Amino acid sequence: MTSQVQDFFPAGGIERKIFSHAALAKIELVPIAYAVWYAYFAKSHSMLNKEVDAVLASGVHFDSALHQDIYNKYLRAETESLLVQDVQTETEELVKKVFNEMMGAHVSANKYSGRLENFVAQLSKVAGLDEMTTIVKEMVHHTEAVADSSRTLQQKLDEAAQETQALRLKLQYTEEEAARDGLTGLNNRRAFDREMASLYKKYQREGRGFSLLILDIDFFKRFNDDYGHQVGDFVLETLGAILHKGLKGRDFPARYGGEEFICILPETSLADALIVAEHLRIQISVKTPVRVETEKPLRKITASIGVAQINSMDTIRSVIERADKALYLAKESGRNNVKTEKNLEETLA
Repeated sequence: MTSQVQDFFPAGGIERKIFSHAALAKIELVPIAYAVWYAYFAKSHSMLNKEVDAVLASGVHFDSALHQDIYNKYLRAETESLLVQDVQTETEELVKKVFNEMMGAHVSANKYSGRLENFVAQLSKVAGLDEMTTIVKEMVHHTEAVADSSRTLQQKLDEAAQETQALRLKLQYTEEEAARDGLTGLNNRRAFDREMASLYKKYQREGRGFSLLILDIDFFKRFNDDYGHQVGDFVLETLGAILHKGLKGRDFPARYGGEEFICILPETSLADALIVAEHLRIQISVKTPVRVETEKPLRKITASIGVAQINSMDTIRSVIERADKALYLAKESGRNNVKTEKNLEETLA
């Protein structure tokens, strides 16, 4: 059976290594175990590989608890990574393929076919009814054994498919929750860092540019000091709703920290990003929060915004810093306004 499973995969493939090792080490390849060994053979996580190598050297058997422990340590916190996204789809496809292959191999195994041929040959030479009855009983016994094995494999396949589906849904939910800011519903800082890294690579590889907006609520501390933190939270929620509604398509708004927000505008020029920023600034400035218990209006909300566009000399850090400097220029210029990197150049001229 091991050789049949190995032959199912191309030479040298990660999948072949996983199933070959699992067969030799008698490891049950449920999705979590598959994820661990995928990461190990892909060499995508040095600390995971180091721990697995230590366990292999110790001779300890990889049971479900050990797989779960390693998965929790090194993979659960990275559910938004490309590796786990690959595991979501590949586990579902490969587990089905392998178990189907194993089932087909059991049903049509050469060993079983050989036995049937042998029984047929014996039946043609029997001398009496008793001898024929013995041979038929043996045929029935072996046929039932193969049928039982096939039923067991079918059950295992069904269970693996169900578990894989549950894992895929769980990973999808975890990924979404891990990327979201709990108060505003926007993307969080971690999700922003990931998106920036992805877009920066695309810019380097394909020249697809983008602009950044950094937005800061003016005098936010006064909302907390004058009205309490619940009102401060409401102001943040209001900003989140405006950004969510005011940005469309591939635009990527995120809460950057505290009362500061950041927005990525893919394939958007500095001039167009300025238009978007002004639109958001106006939408924010016309909002007046109302105290729920008294229904009385509170202080108006305003925001200052800085805008920058990626260029060929930029790193991720430098383009963010340039947008941040433009933001501080907007604050120094009276707040409730928008400044771009061009305004920075003008101040230095």
